[in-house]
Amino acid sequence: MTNRFYPEKQIRNTQVARPVSGRIFVWLTVIAMAGALLSCGFVISARQHFEAISVGYQNEELRRQAAQLEEKRRQLELEYARLASPVEIERRAQKAGLAQPQSQPADIRRPANTATPPKR
Repeated sequence: MTNRFYPEKQIRNTQVARPVSGRIFVWLTVIAMAGALLSCGFVISARQHFEAISVGYQNEELRRQAAQLEEKRRQLELEYARLASPVEIERRAQKAGLAQPQSQPADIRRPANTATPPKR
């Protein structure tokens, strides 16, 4: 059988030296710069996205704190209104040993000259 697909003769392939064009380096530089610009844009966009999420969480936390402080303020106003009521003041005064003065005690003397001063 003959070897018709594999020749017996040795084939020497010589190296082909092709000149490198300067346009190739320009195109590679342009593509690299565009890729770097595009990837920087993605990084900046991702940073802004994560910053927005962080600000959203901080905003929610501040709203929660504001609601708690508003509830505390409301409770303190109710407590102040309760403590400032005349009934509560009277009860605390009696507890401290104070008594309400009589309308006209008999032992207080008024000066005899109670006339009004003359008008000019």
